[in-house]
Amino acid sequence: MKARIGFSSILESAYLEDLERLLFFNPLQEKALSGIHHSIREYGVPSIYLDGGNLRVKVAGLPDVQTIYALEDSISRPLLVGVMVFSRTDEKTIALLHIAVREEYSRFGKRADAGLVPKFLEQLKQIARRLKGVKAIKLKYASGLTVPV
Repeated sequence: MKARIGFSSILESAYLEDLERLLFFNPLQEKALSGIHHSIREYGVPSIYLDGGNLRVKVAGLPDVQTIYALEDSISRPLLVGVMVFSRTDEKTIALLHIAVREEYSRFGKRADAGLVPKFLEQLKQIARRLKGVKAIKLKYASGLTVPV
């Protein structure tokens, strides 16, 4: 069965443990350690906080950080399957600071067919195209690779 995944900038506080697991205790972190360390050195450590009943992610070195969550439909409640943290770092650039997906949604996982990381990147491109002046997305996990929008 093909995954039905939706994206949201809002995540209820009930997902705190799921978000912590994705961002801080993700078994896939080992594969992206150099990118994670690069992003943390440049912008600071991400942290989760509660804002009016919803979870938000902040990064110490940036005043305005945005987050997109990927949720898969399920019978009980949507399942948090991914998170993407980004910020407009200057007039022309959005930096993708952190991206994390559940192990089974990675390119080698049993749900790889969901194409979650490419879908996240497409979401970010759509956001960038709506922002006046933004010309590129800088991918911190890919050694600062810059992708035109």
